[in-house]
Amino acid sequence: MSVGSKGVRSDLVSTPGDRPWLVALLAIPAAFVVVVALVGNTSQLYFWTTVAETVLFALSVNLLFGQTGMLSFGQAAYFGIGAYTVGLLASRQVNPLAMLALGSLTGGLAAALIGAVTLRTTALVFAMLTLAFGQALYSITFHLQAVGGENGIVGIVPAGIGGIDVGQPRVLWVFTAIVVSIGSCILWMVSRSPFGRALRMIRDDATRAEMLGIPVFRYRLAAFVLSGAMAGLAGGLYAFVQGVASPDSLFWTTSGEPVIISLLGGARFFYGPVLGSVIYVAATDTLSQMTPAWIFWIGLGFLIVVLLSPDGILGGVRRLWLRYGTHIPEVGRRRTP
Repeated sequence: MSVGSKGVRSDLVSTPGDRPWLVALLAIPAAFVVVVALVGNTSQLYFWTTVAETVLFALSVNLLFGQTGMLSFGQAAYFGIGAYTVGLLASRQVNPLAMLALGSLTGGLAAALIGAVTLRTTALVFAMLTLAFGQALYSITFHLQAVGGENGIVGIVPAGIGGIDVGQPRVLWVFTAIVVSIGSCILWMVSRSPFGRALRMIRDDATRAEMLGIPVFRYRLAAFVLSGAMAGLAGGLYAFVQGVASPDSLFWTTSGEPVIISLLGGARFFYGPVLGSVIYVAATDTLSQMTPAWIFWIGLGFLIVVLLSPDGILGGVRRLWLRYGTHIPEVGRRRTP
């Protein structure tokens, strides 16, 4: 860690080698959003809107899984809490941005409470405790008639903003893309910060990190809360896109999907969950229309990818690129001059 002549830490200042990545990070997605909004039909708009909210959920989970080394099977709890928060406020015609902010806040608060308990354990016990809390919340929502019980809350339509109908497919796509971009940029900056590097140190060797003076529990709890808040935000978007908040959004299989997505794309790469989300949603959408056994084919495809490239698709691509003297950087890793 170095300090420049003006007192600015050089590890937080973008270098010339980073600028192409920063330009691509902003320009390419922005152009893609505009093109889809202009030429996409209803089906295409729905597909890419679903991909967008899936990306944010997968990135939030990968903050724990890929960067901090914590496998949680209960992140659907915060995703579902965000969805139900939006669902309960939708009938009151609350501003969509305010609803999403509250969904993110409730997700983060729930994560703080659950994390304070579960993070006192590690490894398999931690995974099982998060699963237990998630399933408990699923059972409560499934039987609680105040939130629709088994059917959940249906007919969720976002209110307008300044006379603009956010529920209209093209507007909803742009709105979702903007929210996801903001959330993704926050997670990106976290991954590049000293906090993000500390999380990866904890992932690689928690005991050594503790000996170096890093408060491991507090850092893990902060990551857990941020992950829960972003999952709540993704859940709120899910309620807008799907028009429903159901108990299924809290079920353990919903927690497993972003883990599979991260492993598919490459859990140790920031863009791994992004690539994994596109592939997973496209495969699910296509195969579910072709065969009732689509889950089997999804599982088989995932198995093949993991066997051929244990560190995901980006990991395999990175190994190929290394042969030609270049590489795709992992999360938070800078290229040395």
